[in-house]
Amino acid sequence: MKFGTYMFEAKKVPGFDYDLFRVKPEVGRRMPPKEDMHSNIAIFGDNVTARVHPDWISQSELGPAWRTNDNFNVRWEVLCATQPEHRAEQLDYIEEVARKSQGIWLNSIHFAEHGHCICPRCKDLQKKSGLSWYEWRRKEVTEYMAQVSDRVRNRAKKPFVIGVLPDPVTNYERFGVNFDDLAPLTDEFLVVMFSKNYATPWYWEMLTRSFKKLFKDVKLNAALYVIGPGDDPRETPTPNELLTVSVRMARAGVDGLLYLTDKAAQMQEFQKAAIAQKDTRDRLVSYGGKAGQEVLDLVTSWEKL
Repeated sequence: MKFGTYMFEAKKVPGFDYDLFRVKPEVGRRMPPKEDMHSNIAIFGDNVTARVHPDWISQSELGPAWRTNDNFNVRWEVLCATQPEHRAEQLDYIEEVARKSQGIWLNSIHFAEHGHCICPRCKDLQKKSGLSWYEWRRKEVTEYMAQVSDRVRNRAKKPFVIGVLPDPVTNYERFGVNFDDLAPLTDEFLVVMFSKNYATPWYWEMLTRSFKKLFKDVKLNAALYVIGPGDDPRETPTPNELLTVSVRMARAGVDGLLYLTDKAAQMQEFQKAAIAQKDTRDRLVSYGGKAGQEVLDLVTSWEKL
């Protein structure tokens, strides 16, 4: 199993055996890729581009995919997945970053949510395709991911990981994502399992088992939430919750765990807090055999930092 960090501020943090990640910042002030890091890019979730080009926002009968639209669970302003200028720009950007870093991890690869997108361009594309609404969206997502995969794996010769949202049942209907289509295009999958509360680890264990079954032989990585931008630490997962859910997901078969913080110093604070959870660590020794022990061994290794 591998472990890593997933931060908005990317700095070296000791004690991890996997590279850190860089999030693609907003248009006009992108972080330059780092040769010793992987790069994480959100394709259609792009707040600044949405403000510069509000006409590119994904549309539905329940309104556009602004973060303020509570009809949908959108995390950013989400652009239309068929916007040609954005798609072309992203292909060039992803290839450039892949060549200058360790590899590419993608997020926000799909349509915004159910009912998206009904802009005139999408309606015309769907009509011309002769496909049903759902199958046309699947085709759009798969074909674009094939182009991205070619840029990263074939041209840049770098590893490629596709990120999906934690819905093992209705990703197709909600987002146009078909896991069997994407499996040949990626080296591994990443499922973003962010939550401000992991007090019921059984649910995350269940999601892990579900995705392991669906992804078959493709490796499953899961991202867990420690603290994000502007969070009140009192309203984020406790070290006890994070340790418990990590071990239980490990015994359910997850291949890699990534922990999200806003800043590098917060990752170090989490490491110290996890070390201090001796009672929890002792309790978890009986969980999950070898896989669970790998998580506990990682925490033990932080003691010497």
